[in-house]
Amino acid sequence: MRGGYPGGVSTTTLLRTGIALLALLQAGPALWAVVSPEGFFSSYPTPDHAWVSMFPPYNEHLVRDLGLASVQIVPVAAVCVRWPEPRLVRAVLIATLVFNAPHLLFHETHVVRTDDLIWQRLVLWFPVLLAVWLLPMTYQRTRVND
Repeated sequence: MRGGYPGGVSTTTLLRTGIALLALLQAGPALWAVVSPEGFFSSYPTPDHAWVSMFPPYNEHLVRDLGLASVQIVPVAAVCVRWPEPRLVRAVLIATLVFNAPHLLFHETHVVRTDDLIWQRLVLWFPVLLAVWLLPMTYQRTRVND
């Protein structure tokens, strides 16, 4: 299905690309928290700008569980990249919003660091805006499958 997008990019291609990007952005930090919870706590996103350690105390169980909870959407997103059935893609996008929208709201109302506020906002707003942009594409009448 061809959409009214630049270069005649199909809706399916946009959904696949968007879901893949969301999955990669979710998988990186999530797997880091699972494999090295203390490293994640003390160094995410970089050692010089450790955001998580600003909310002590460190709790290995909590950090590892957050990583596991975050990574569980990745296999479902991978299925959506391969077979972008609109209802399943919609579920992944809604799940993305269920986590990322409140997370964004918390950090917008609890700004602790201002030296990298632009980077923080990019990281927090991107998945929300991408999911909101992609979601209406899943409601198109024509089944998306090319």
